[in-house]
Amino acid sequence: MEPNSQTKLFLEVSALLTGFSKTELKATGMLESYYNTILKNLDKEDIDYFFLDIHLLLNHKSYTEKDIEAILASKFIANSSYNGLAKSIIILWYTGNWGGEVISSASYIQGLMWDAIHAHPPGAKQPGYGSWAELPLSVKK
Repeated sequence: MEPNSQTKLFLEVSALLTGFSKTELKATGMLESYYNTILKNLDKEDIDYFFLDIHLLLNHKSYTEKDIEAILASKFIANSSYNGLAKSIIILWYTGNWGGEVISSASYIQGLMWDAIHAHPPGAKQPGYGSWAELPLSVKK
């Protein structure tokens, strides 16, 4: 498998693991940084087997989307699977952290947790003047 194809698989599996679309993930501008973080912090063997098995899973002709989600949850999420890579990918995208450390100021700002809770990171991405007069998205009818 070529490195470039691993980046594509990283994007695909990230979308499945986070629930955000590939377009939304690309829009954060963090794809390459997060992929490089994984390469830097995990064994190459774990990474290669993870992406090989993800490739096989995503290209299996008879699996439905629900089958793929169920297999991801049962075989890839556990800490014992691929050195916890799938769980680390989720944490990475949502918090911008790897092993409890912030990757960069951009990763903090682009963390998916802010979109998930309809908030903005303190000190960044301010909602704008007068935004306090609007009901939060989760309350709007």
